[in-house]
Amino acid sequence: MRIGVIGAGPSGLAVAWEIVSRARARELDVQVDVYERATRAGGNVWTDLVDGYRVEQGPEGFLDSAPRTIEFATELGLADRLVSAADAARHRFLYVNGRLHPVPAGPLALLRSGILSVPGRLRVFAEPLRPAGTEDDESVLSFATRRMGGEAARRLVGAMVAGIHAGDPAMLSMPAAFPELAAMERAHGSLTRALVATRREARRTKRRAGGPAGPAGRLTSLAGGLRDLIQALVRELGPRVHLGAEAREARWTGDGWRVAIGGKDEVFDRLVVTTPPWHAAALLEDVDLELATPLHDILWAPVTVVALGFAASELHNVNLDGFGFLVPAGQGVRLLGCLWSSSIFPGRAPQGRVLLRALVGGARDPEAAEYDDGGLLDLVRYDLSTTMGIDATPEMIRIYRHPRAIPQYTLGHLERLRAVRRRLERLPGLLLHGNGYRGVALNDSIRLAGDVAEAAMSDVR
Repeated sequence: MRIGVIGAGPSGLAVAWEIVSRARARELDVQVDVYERATRAGGNVWTDLVDGYRVEQGPEGFLDSAPRTIEFATELGLADRLVSAADAARHRFLYVNGRLHPVPAGPLALLRSGILSVPGRLRVFAEPLRPAGTEDDESVLSFATRRMGGEAARRLVGAMVAGIHAGDPAMLSMPAAFPELAAMERAHGSLTRALVATRREARRTKRRAGGPAGPAGRLTSLAGGLRDLIQALVRELGPRVHLGAEAREARWTGDGWRVAIGGKDEVFDRLVVTTPPWHAAALLEDVDLELATPLHDILWAPVTVVALGFAASELHNVNLDGFGFLVPAGQGVRLLGCLWSSSIFPGRAPQGRVLLRALVGGARDPEAAEYDDGGLLDLVRYDLSTTMGIDATPEMIRIYRHPRAIPQYTLGHLERLRAVRRRLERLPGLLLHGNGYRGVALNDSIRLAGDVAEAAMSDVR
C-alpha cells in the first residue's frame, strides 16, 4: 500500500511518523511519502537562531498535560532535550486599566485583584447559581457572559481567547473552541463545581489542575526550541519527505488517488491531506465541491510576531518575572500580548540579554498584522512603552508574518465538520488532518495523528 501525505507541517510529519512506526512494528508493507511546497518542513513551527537568540516563529511550546506529545518526543530520541518552563512562567499578567495585573490563581486572589470591578468580582462568585445553557452552539462570549457576567467575559475570557486563538469571542463557537469547558458545564452544571472536582482529581493523581491563571500542565519545549522536534521527524522519515513539491490537483480514479505534484502525477491508495482547510479545498474542489465548500468556510486570523532582543542592563527597572501578558480588547493598546521568552525557557537569549515576542493582529485587529516593518516596529515599541515602560532600543529585531496563523472555530464549526465527514464517507481513502478541525494546539496535531494513521492503514494486512 502507498500512502501520500500532503503537507510537512507538524500534522503531516506526525501522521507520517505514526504510519511508519506502526507499519514497522506490525511488519506491514506500507510506503508513505510526504509532500511539502515550502523548502523546509515545520510550517509555522520553527525556531530561528539569531545572534545567540533562539526565537520561535510560532508557538512557544506545548503543555505536558498531553502525554502523547511527551511520548512522541521520547520515541524520536528527544527525551534528554525536553525542558520545562521556569517556575516564574506560572506568573501571567493582564494589561487592564493602564497597568499589568497578575492573573488571579484562585478565589481569594480574584477578590483582591484589580482586573475586575467589585460588582464584576461579585458576579463571578455567583457563577454556581447560574443555570446551565441549553443551546447546542453558542459563542464563547455568550457562554462566558451567561456564566460569569459581561465584565469577566470581556476581560478574563477575552484575553484567554486572544492568547489561544487570536480570535473574537463573539464569533468563536464555545463547543468547538473550548469543548472541555462546555462539557464541564453539561456534567456539573457550573464551572466552579467542575473546577473543584478537577482539582480534587488532580490532588488524587498528583497532576497540576488548570485554573484562572492558565491551563493544566506545564509549558514544555526542547533545548534547541521546537525546531528540534521538526528536525527529528524529518531525520527519521528521511527520503520520504519531499520539499519544494507542491500538490496542485487531486483526482479519484476509482481505485486510488492521482495527485499532480511537482509537474508529474503520483498515485496513492490512501491520501492524507494535512494542509490548512483553505488549501485542502482548492486541492479537492474538482473532486467534490460539496466537500470544498465547508472547508472554504473555515476562517483564519492573521498574526505577526515581532521578536525583540535587548541588553538586560537596559531593562533593569522592568519586571520580567513571569510568562508575559495578554491584553483584553478596549484597553487602548493594539498588542494581543507579549511573551517574555527568555524568562520562560533557559537559553533563549545570550547571557545578559532579554528576548521578548510581541503578538500583533488577530481577528480583532487584522489590519495591524499587515503593517509594513517600520509601522509594526513603531506600534510594538509604543505599546511596550505604554504597558511595560520599555523605551530601550532593541539590538535584535525579527518579524515573522503569518497571514493565516490560527484557524477560527466560528459559530457553526461543528456543523461544518459534520458536513465534511458526510462527504468524506463518499470518497474512499481520503483523510483530512490538521489544526483547522479539532484543536489548534501542537498537542492536538500530535494526539490525533495516531487515529488518522490507523484509519489510513485500516485495510493493510
